[in-house]
Amino acid sequence: RDWSSDVCSSDLEGIEVIDQHALHERVLYEGLKEAVAGGSLEVQPLLIPERVDLAPAEIEVVTEHAEALAGAGMRVEPFGGSTVIVTSKPALVGSAPAALLLREVIDRLASTSAGAESGMIADEVLHGLACKAAIKAGDPLSQAEVDALVRDRRRVRESHHCPHGRPTSLTLSRQELDRQFRRT
Repeated sequence: RDWSSDVCSSDLEGIEVIDQHALHERVLYEGLKEAVAGGSLEVQPLLIPERVDLAPAEIEVVTEHAEALAGAGMRVEPFGGSTVIVTSKPALVGSAPAALLLREVIDRLASTSAGAESGMIADEVLHGLACKAAIKAGDPLSQAEVDALVRDRRRVRESHHCPHGRPTSLTLSRQELDRQFRRT
């Protein structure tokens, strides 16, 4: 689409710039949270379980939080020594590699304060899954993917920021644009 006519339009109120990673992360997080709360989380069993070598401290985190991981669709089993296997992941995370998802979640859980309540632990797991599975800044998207992301934005709560608190979009007003282009 040729946006130049929109930009030059005299009735334009401004431009909104969307951070595709932050917005997709919010959409995934809300979808995971809703599915877990409603008991409708689709879990994708892995045809070939992914082996992940972990440090002893990481194995401790996985063991301590196995229930929270399983509740979010990440089933992790001991495989021997310092290796675990991931046998499933939530379907909402798409093709994101299970090993990367597990490492992100472990990092989040390791930084969670000891004695944190189970709701906070479960939330950290969902945040980690959503963050690692979200499209990345700069990833090329088709027009259909952009349209779907913007459409999904309307169905999630708090779509103005990602789970980390970063804004999902910025709006530059017509006045700000005029000032930046020295038209005032």
